[in-house]
Amino acid sequence: MTLTKLKNKSLVTDPELSYSMRLGLPIEVYCTEKHETLAFGRIDHFCELTVVIQGQRHDRESCLFFGCPCQ
Repeated sequence: MTLTKLKNKSLVTDPELSYSMRLGLPIEVYCTEKHETLAFGRIDHFCELTVVIQGQRHDRESCLFFGCPCQ
């Protein structure tokens, strides 16, 4: 994983996740413990603790989310 991806493509805040969900943009869920991508797809819904993609819950504290952050 490159530093550029961490800096420019990370989705951290609720507005960034909401933007991707509203436009139907796919995001990548990356597990920092397993060092692998867990999911790639559109956000079903999210809350303070989790993001749901393709029916699977992903913890916001233990995963990194990449996509197109709002401008």
